[in-house]
Amino acid sequence: MSRWSCQMPIIKLKSDGDGLTTYMPSYYIKSMLYDGILEVVGKNCHRLQTLVMDSSLLTDRGLLQIAQGCPDLRKINFALCGAFVTDNGVLAITENCPRLKEVMLGYLSKVTDTSCVRLCEMCPDLEVVSLVSSGVGQKGVQALTKLRKLKVLDISSLPGISPADVTSLTQYCPDLEEMNVSGNQKIDDACLLQVVKYGHKLHLLKCASCHVTDHFMSEVGKLTNTLKNLDIEWCQVTNDGIRTLFATCQSLRYLVLNQCGAVTAATMEELVAKYPQITYRFRDRERPIFQPTTERPRSLFKYNFK
Repeated sequence: MSRWSCQMPIIKLKSDGDGLTTYMPSYYIKSMLYDGILEVVGKNCHRLQTLVMDSSLLTDRGLLQIAQGCPDLRKINFALCGAFVTDNGVLAITENCPRLKEVMLGYLSKVTDTSCVRLCEMCPDLEVVSLVSSGVGQKGVQALTKLRKLKVLDISSLPGISPADVTSLTQYCPDLEEMNVSGNQKIDDACLLQVVKYGHKLHLLKCASCHVTDHFMSEVGKLTNTLKNLDIEWCQVTNDGIRTLFATCQSLRYLVLNQCGAVTAATMEELVAKYPQITYRFRDRERPIFQPTTERPRSLFKYNFK
């Protein structure tokens, strides 16, 4: 099967065989896109599987055109597409594109529980979901437990969710590998310990600016042998907590602890000498310098369709 690409001043196209499967606007034109382009794509590219429109100016009208014309969509990225993308547009995609596997809806304040719940009902094969700083709240997050194939989840900066909403996710989504709950100050030690306990495949956890203390640091290593990458920026941990974490979490390979004011550089230098397998980021500096780990943390947004 042949593979071709066509680069033009406005758009970049990729295709397998005789049908367009990927649509990605060139970087410099993204902010100037309008629904008319989506209408053209929807009418002419019925085999489209990947649509990347992040940071574009879109409305529900454009999403409706895509939904009606491209029922085989597998990956969509509408993050940062502005205030004119609402539940109506996402519902149109949901109702017409049941094969979706990867959905990025970050920073869409008018995308709420209404469309999130329906998305989870209609698209059971979803593996990657990003809802960062969207309008999704308690009901939407609870609906995510229906996604038994879910692997990557970003529910950071959603002020309407509670620890109870988050605790059950790894119990009902056994394939979860990466999870971001940062910016939710209600998320505490007890919640995160439950997440780790049942997250048998979880290797990346971001909980920056959550209510994390030394209690979590002392217990997490007892509950997991898969957690490799941990982000606890802006959390209330101390030198004692970090020492316990390094000593007990055998799988840990990368730790982010910027802005953890009670942790000292001297302690970190001491620990890295004792545990050279762990790389850490502290005050925007990475250590160790001369013994860098080969296992770098995969970004939660590795599925960026680029």
